[in-house]
Amino acid sequence: MDFTTWLSYVGTVFLLAITPGPSVLLATANSMKFGREKVLGTVAGDLTANLCQIILASIGLATIVVSSGTLFQAIKWLGVAYLIYMGISKIISKPQIQLETGAEEKGSFSKLFLEGFLMSAANPKAIVFFAALFPLFLNSAQPVIPQIVILAITFLTIDGLSLFTYATFAEQLKSYLENQEKVHLQNKIVGVLLILSGLLLSMVKRANT
Repeated sequence: MDFTTWLSYVGTVFLLAITPGPSVLLATANSMKFGREKVLGTVAGDLTANLCQIILASIGLATIVVSSGTLFQAIKWLGVAYLIYMGISKIISKPQIQLETGAEEKGSFSKLFLEGFLMSAANPKAIVFFAALFPLFLNSAQPVIPQIVILAITFLTIDGLSLFTYATFAEQLKSYLENQEKVHLQNKIVGVLLILSGLLLSMVKRANT
């Protein structure tokens, strides 16, 4: 994997990570409820679920890369389509934002870890997401496992930093996250950028084919 491809991947993951979703809202709410230090359990649970999903998605990808170059190229194009689809979805969808911070309860690390894990693991689209995203940045002419490891570590790092940043500035971000119009505007901007990323990646792959 060359550095330019990796930078493209970093940019794409960053756009996805900064978009407020269920995991972001959970981390933000728990931070306001229990404090920034304890929310590490929520972040760790989310990332653990992501790692399991990445492993499941990558097992199939590794097999496809080895067995069929043509099929792998087809999956890359499906990945481009999926990226564009996600961009369109973010543009047209209206976010339903609700931060629940009133309940008083003890927030042990294990409880928050399980909550974060289940929140992320309960998303059945996550494996499809990783299976569609990773092929866009894999070079089938190079060993696939080291590339997947790089992509996985990069994703988990960016996603973890994003969640922890939201948790750190939870009180300041509360009014923003509860303003659906502002969040919708951010989603529109991210959606347009995701569509552009998909189109740019499709042209790069076509030029290299």
